Amino acid sequence: MTIISICANCLDIEPYRQYAYTFVAISTMTRVTFAFREDVGYFALDTISVRAISAPSTNLVTNSGFEMGNFSSWIYCNPSGSTYAGIIKQNSDNFTYKSRIYQAYAGNYFYLDGAVGNADYLSQTLSTNISATYNISFWLYNQRSGINNFADVIVST
Repeated sequence: MTIISICANCLDIEPYRQYAYTFVAISTMTRVTFAFREDVGYFALDTISVRAISAPSTNLVTNSGFEMGNFSSWIYCNPSGSTYAGIIKQNSDNFTYKSRIYQAYAGNYFYLDGAVGNADYLSQTLSTNISATYNISFWLYNQRSGINNFADVIVST
């Protein structure tokens, strides 16, 4: 398992910022998990891709921008029952926090997460080739609280 810490006690990530990392698959199935905790505020996640270096035009992530308007192809887990847990939002919801309207980076839908007290998780399992190198990228937005928040990506088998 590899944990990529995007930020702890995250500062503003405004506007959306793209993050990109590489990993080498150690199994024919790889799970990519996003973990969020934001005691005051919200993270917005959009436009996720996992692409093999050898096939950069093929995105392995299904419903990568949440454009189905639901968790289709994703597994959502909130083991501690955190309030303000992750949901799929659409631009027309005009979700506002601290005078900022949260919108998708691309398209009409995005994942919004403000889990309080403990993290919640969003994951998808992908077919991968052992020893192949993959790029994972995504767009993230955050109105900070400055404390008690973090965003991680976990790559596991």
